[in-house]
Amino acid sequence: MLPLFLCMTAFVQAQEPALSLRAPASVRAGEAFEISYSINVRGSKSFQAPAFKGLDLLFGPAQSQSSSFQFVNGKQSQSFTLSYTYQLRAPQPGSYHFGRASIIVDGKKYQSEPFDLEVTQAAPAGQAGSRRQDPGNPHARQRQQPSDPTPAKVSDKDLFVTASVNKKNPYAGEQVLLTYRIYTSIPVEQFSIYKTPSNKGFWTEELKIDADEQEQEVIDNRLYVYADVRKVAIFAQEAGPHTLEPMEIEALAQVQAPQRRSGSIFDIFDDAFFAPTQTVKKNLRSKPLKIHARPLPSEGRPASFDGLVGDYKLRFHYDDKQEIKANEAVTFTFTVEGKGNIEMIHAPQIQFPPDFEVYEPKISHEKQVSASGVNGSATFEYIVVPRNRGVYKINSFRYAFFNPQTEKYVERTFPEIMLNVAQGKDSPQTDASPAKTSSSASGDIEYIRTRTGKWTKAGKQFLFSPLFWLILAGECLVAVIFWAIYRKRIKRNADIAGRKNRKAAKEAKRCLRKAVFLLDEKHKDDFYIEISQALWGFLSNKLNIPQAGLSLENARGGLKERQVSDELTEQFIKTLEHCEFERFSPHPTGLTGMKAVYAEAENIIYRIIGALK
Repeated sequence: MLPLFLCMTAFVQAQEPALSLRAPASVRAGEAFEISYSINVRGSKSFQAPAFKGLDLLFGPAQSQSSSFQFVNGKQSQSFTLSYTYQLRAPQPGSYHFGRASIIVDGKKYQSEPFDLEVTQAAPAGQAGSRRQDPGNPHARQRQQPSDPTPAKVSDKDLFVTASVNKKNPYAGEQVLLTYRIYTSIPVEQFSIYKTPSNKGFWTEELKIDADEQEQEVIDNRLYVYADVRKVAIFAQEAGPHTLEPMEIEALAQVQAPQRRSGSIFDIFDDAFFAPTQTVKKNLRSKPLKIHARPLPSEGRPASFDGLVGDYKLRFHYDDKQEIKANEAVTFTFTVEGKGNIEMIHAPQIQFPPDFEVYEPKISHEKQVSASGVNGSATFEYIVVPRNRGVYKINSFRYAFFNPQTEKYVERTFPEIMLNVAQGKDSPQTDASPAKTSSSASGDIEYIRTRTGKWTKAGKQFLFSPLFWLILAGECLVAVIFWAIYRKRIKRNADIAGRKNRKAAKEAKRCLRKAVFLLDEKHKDDFYIEISQALWGFLSNKLNIPQAGLSLENARGGLKERQVSDELTEQFIKTLEHCEFERFSPHPTGLTGMKAVYAEAENIIYRIIGALK
């Protein structure tokens, strides 16, 4: 009788995103405690915690994530948790109220519940250890005793897990499929992954697996049923040897319980058919894998290559049927589509004419993740505005990548584009085309000169004359001035913080100009994103804090250090919150709300500029 593998049907449970909170209801003054926020789906971003006013932040936020797979009674489920943990301390007793935390998943905003915290008086000295358990507790001793003196066991040949890759000697940056597979020859009630490898040195992407697909395989004359429990696409970031750490699984298997013979006639029921079964826990661990990533070949490497590896198709286009006019926007789109690490696709080096106002490209990624790997596309959308009429040329450019299948570099040259910009509605009557000039070399008759040259008196010399010395002194003075300006510029460039501070207003104005264009086009989401970037970017440059390290709390602290009033600081925070509210509101106020947010953002930026001078 062949053992049965209890995983005939399975499904992956889809979960609704939810931001949960774990916090104590009461603590003692002066004691450290933890508050943790958790989201149960992948793809989240822009986490914002409430301001923990009145508390001391000891550490955080510490970010951690975990995932697990379970197989119970023939059904497979998958769970994922991303947590943000803060370690805090309340210096004074009292009652505290904290608002909601928020996070964005797939463009939608989710919030946690608010909570109240009661802080009591500090514990008296000598009472901290009163909660320790008595080592002489008889119940504790009883729990340490084994319940079954002869437990059943699961051997490594009955149940095990393997790790395999489709390539052990890939190129650096090439996609490799890593598969974890469980084999069993005995019934399995459930299993769960409780430790996933970190895979240092690799960019990783979780792949979808077919939970219903199960196969049989004979290994060493023994029949096994196997199923894939996890599949990952990995990309080596650097060339050289790498080690993939093991993955650990905890499984509950059913095995026959060992029997003792009594010497009576009832020993005939010791046959395996009548033997009872026990559920035994088994810890499984895959073997580590060695992978050696080859460096990309130097032979034939084009100058435009920037490290992209994969098999891609390239496209650069615009609406050539559109009549291009001065002071009107034109959209150019560059698309890279194919199989590989979509997140590593870089922007092309496109040189637009100087008379074109070019905004930062909008970058969007579309990924398709399946058991066969990762593929998709990256799109770079350029919005440009020609300022004058005339004929313009966008120079040709090149874009390259390395194809690991053919082991060759692929470089594509995009030809130059000629654009005829017509007169716009509000543009001046100027023409950017080069002025025509006559030339006698072409055989044409030169124009008649109507002015004669300047005559000088015979015998009069300019060298060492008073005018000569005056001009020489003027040139020396100009040289000294230029040298002083040059030294001052070097000193200013060395002051990184000061340069960011001076750049803040300029960058904010640029983002606001782009927001005006998006406002006219009624692009709601892009408009609010641009306003938010203007506010955060302005604050990052003014406070000399990277945007990745900015939060509402340290924004308040930074403005306070620079003696900005509390009223202005709170108005800045309210403007950010107003922008986020309008962006994700289920009942947006439309064009009126967009204009109000723009006026509010412009006003608070200029007010803070005035306060920081």
